[in-house]
Order: sequence, then C-alpha cells, then structure tokens
Amino acid sequence: MPIELVWPKGCAVPVPLIDGLYLHSHLSGFLVARYYQPRSIRDNMTPVTTGSLRQISYDLKAFLDALEHNKVDYPDADFTDHIEKVVEAQLGNASPTTYNTRMTRIRDFYDYLRKQGVRVRAMFPARTVKRLYQSQNDNFLSHTSHSNYKTYEKDDAHKTTTWKDNYLGEVISMNQYGRLYAALRDIDVVYAVMAQVMMQTLLRVADVCEMPLHKNTWNKYLPLWPEFERRGMEKLELWILSKGLKKYEIPIYAETWREIYTDYIQPFYHTRKELFDNVYLKRSNATLEFGNTRNEGRRSCPEDILWLTETGCPVKPYMVEEAFRSTGLGVHPHNLRHTGATHLLWNYCRLHKIENVDVRMASQFLELLQGFMGHCDIETTRRYTRTISMINNGKSMPHIIPSDKKVIDERLAAHLGKDIAAEMEAFFSANAARVGDQ
Repeated sequence: MPIELVWPKGCAVPVPLIDGLYLHSHLSGFLVARYYQPRSIRDNMTPVTTGSLRQISYDLKAFLDALEHNKVDYPDADFTDHIEKVVEAQLGNASPTTYNTRMTRIRDFYDYLRKQGVRVRAMFPARTVKRLYQSQNDNFLSHTSHSNYKTYEKDDAHKTTTWKDNYLGEVISMNQYGRLYAALRDIDVVYAVMAQVMMQTLLRVADVCEMPLHKNTWNKYLPLWPEFERRGMEKLELWILSKGLKKYEIPIYAETWREIYTDYIQPFYHTRKELFDNVYLKRSNATLEFGNTRNEGRRSCPEDILWLTETGCPVKPYMVEEAFRSTGLGVHPHNLRHTGATHLLWNYCRLHKIENVDVRMASQFLELLQGFMGHCDIETTRRYTRTISMINNGKSMPHIIPSDKKVIDERLAAHLGKDIAAEMEAFFSANAARVGDQ
C-alpha cells in the first residue's frame, strides 16, 4: 500500500502511515533523526529546515512506494538493480543536481537503517572526503598557502555537475530588462513594480512577496514614500527572513521606495485592497501562505498586505513566475537577482573609474554586496566580477576571430578598445529607442 504522510498539528515531522493505520517505523525514525539529531546518522550531517524535511519526506515516500509497486522490500533492494533504476525512472531528464540530491537522501536513509542494525543488501558506491581550494586565481601567494580550502564529500553515486564560477547565462542587458518591464506591465502593473524591486534590492521573489505595506513580524514600521521624503530619509532598513531561515537586514534606497509608491500604491492600491477585503478574504480557500515550509519555516504574505493583483488576490511566488513565463522573453525572476548584482558592480566600477573589473580593485564593494545579498561565502559574490569579465570577453570575440591578418592587426591596434567599450556601454545602459525597436 502507498505511504501516506500526515502532519499532526504543531509538528514539524510527518507521520508516515501505511493503509492509513500502520506506522512505517523505519521511515518515521529516520525523519525524526534527520530533523532533530542529524549527527546520529552521520557525523558531518547538517540540520535541515522544515521545508527541506518536507521535500525529503516526499522523495523517500516516492522511492519506497516504487519499490513496493515492484514487489521489492527496501532492505533487500540492490543499488544497481533497484535503487539506481528507480531514481532514473522517476526523475527522467532531470538535472544532475536534482538526481544527486535524490540519491543523497536515499543513501542517508540506508545509512540510518544500518545504524539501527537493519541488514540491508544495497552497497552504495564510495564516498570520499576531498579538498576544494578556493580563490586561487585571485591569490598571488596561493603556491605558499596550504589552508585555503574547504573539505567536501565526493559521492561516486552522483552524476557529474558543472562547476559555476560566473552567472553569464543568467544576466540580461538593460534593454532586455526594459522589454521585460513593459511586458509585465501589460499583464499587471504589480508584476512590473515587483520586478523593479527585485532588480534594485537583489531580493529573491519569496522575500519580495513577504514585504509589507507598513509592518510584519520582522519590521515594526515602514513609512510610505511621502513620509519617507518628509523625514529626509536616504534609505529604509528592511529585515527579512530568507533562504535557510536566515534573518538579515538590507537597505532599500529612495528611488526604489518612491517608485513602489508612485507606480503602484498611489494609483492602484486602494481599489485592490477593497477587493482583497471584500472579495478575496470571503473565499473558502483564501490564504496568505505559500511554499512548502511549515511551522517556524512557514512563508506567507503579510497580513498588512502590500502586493495585490487587479482582482485583489495576494501575489505569491508562483504567480510572479507565471507572469514572467507569459512574457515569452525567457527570463526567470531569479535572473533579476543576478542581473541587479552584476549591474551594481559595473556601475560601481564606472563611478570609481575602475576600468578592469577584478576582485582586488572592487574588494570593498564586494564585501558590501555580500551583505546586501545575504551570501555566507564571499566566493559566491566574487562570481559577479567573473560575470562582467565573461561579458567583456564575449563582446571581444567578433573583433578577434582570425580572418585577413592585415584587417585583424589594424583593428587590434586602433579600434578594439573603442569597439568593446561601446558594446559594454550598450549592454549596461538603457536606451529607450532600442527598447522600443526590439
């Protein structure tokens, strides 16, 4: 019989039931240990949020249900004949990262069974500890340093993934952004204004959805633009609870706060709030919650609601993603986080006359950007310097492809710098005529 996952009220860990009556003791024990005592399973196992535990629960339920459907008892499952084939069949053409995450969760379950003295047949491929050396290209003395590394586990059951050291494929030009904004405005102005907020604050879409009109759990009071201007404020400090349940503070500057008010709140909010109060809240399925997390990890729109559609519905992340898809421009909301950070770094370097963008020249701003984005590791933030370098390299390629040697020499000698500067300027600067034409 398929496993049913039941969450008792107030509990973070689900109860897995078979036939609605019988406890799946091994799965239940694993989920309790995974949430409350992860190191009882493996010494270096890290804790998970309630949202991650929920996904782990569903992944293991799907895996165990598949074994049951094929009349294979999970202690007797073989890695090659059963486990690997089930995961491949369930995930199809999913990315290597998704495959590796699923395989890790299944392996953790079998590690737990062994710790409990259950005899299992599955022999997983080796898992070894490796060293990852960081930032070596930016460290002139790297050859003398033996401590600039992190340890990680290499699992031979995993598929090979591509190491990403830049966000080149996830950054759009200002003209592309202009077309996106116009297309979103045609769908509903709320999505266009939210896109502007994501671009300028680097917030994730869920964090923007949680922004209040005035107050929420983490912010006692946020003034609207007229009061903000009257008090001569330069920025607001917004507290957010973001990825991994991290609480951190980000600044929202005057331009962003003004445009939220002038483009959305002043012309549209009152009518939408009336629809929210008088129509939406009377629906039987009305809810402010969104996402998969529960209890202390719950995500929701604030009661002091800010973002509403033209029908008075609270805007949730999946609605923003659907609006972006509807534009047909191939841009995902998260692209604006990477785009905004790259443009911020470029504009900083232009302002301070830093011509060659690298981590040494922009190191102080990178530290500020790290806090702005809530990154734990500065290496993640440094990817934006490499992104600008990759954009620059891409703009250079048409000018240096070998053809007639005399022409190439001439261009390299006289025109290359000017050509690239103009093309980089075009990428990072908006042009109303170009946006309209394209």
